[in-house]
Amino acid sequence: MKKIDLVYTRLRTEERMILEALRKRDCAVEMRQDSDLVLPLDAERWPGGNVVLMRSMSLTRSRYLAAILEVKGARVVNSAQAIATCGDKILTTLALAAHGVPMPWSFAGFEEETCVAEIERRGYPVVTKPAVGSWGRMVARIDGRSAAEGLMQMRFETGSASDHVGLVQQYIDKPGYDLRVYVMGRAVGGIRRRSEHWVTNTARGAVPERYEVPESHAKLAERAAAAVGADIAAVDLLETRGGEILVNEINHCVEFARSIEITQVPLPELIADYAIGVHP
Repeated sequence: MKKIDLVYTRLRTEERMILEALRKRDCAVEMRQDSDLVLPLDAERWPGGNVVLMRSMSLTRSRYLAAILEVKGARVVNSAQAIATCGDKILTTLALAAHGVPMPWSFAGFEEETCVAEIERRGYPVVTKPAVGSWGRMVARIDGRSAAEGLMQMRFETGSASDHVGLVQQYIDKPGYDLRVYVMGRAVGGIRRRSEHWVTNTARGAVPERYEVPESHAKLAERAAAAVGADIAAVDLLETRGGEILVNEINHCVEFARSIEITQVPLPELIADYAIGVHP
């Protein structure tokens, strides 16, 4: 019987469904809450399963836990490198750029005045977002100089020193939706997220729809996941009014509770199958 450790923060719908799918496949699943784990920083072998499915909701916990467990010989899905890259939008962008993956232009700056000057040079509208963050939080569209000055001031005068970076991205005029492709080594399905608001996260009220992923979108999503080294990923795509497809972000901890009934993509079963498939 194969043994898999499932590391989690709290048992959400996703984790419960993955657990059920693993048990249906005769896996011995050890549930490990991230808050309970205290791990020595050495190379002593991990006493748990050979495969660890990382479902921690915390970027800090998940990347450190993955790094520690990998040194101890575990096969972690996703890896520490993939988690760290996907969890930081600047690192994600650099990984995509290094592999020639099409995406909106963007820049990073470290002073309020220089960021505003570069926005002025490139033209409005643009989007600013935190380098680290999820669910569309703190993402804002900048339509003019006053907004640029105010938002950049907020970026550089609030939070800790690690937050003081201006990440600015090209604004893409989407046709009322964005696309998400699920990749587990290969593209396995996707959703369309429709909203009247320009931010199309389901956490911000976007409505998920069924989306038959064309081969070109699937191959692009697979290239993006490979660029960041992710085993399992949700790749967010933006479609321009002219039909061009660009990679926006990559999520290392796939969430699907709001969309699985509509899309009919059996993600818990696919995640379970993938974890079993990489088991030595």
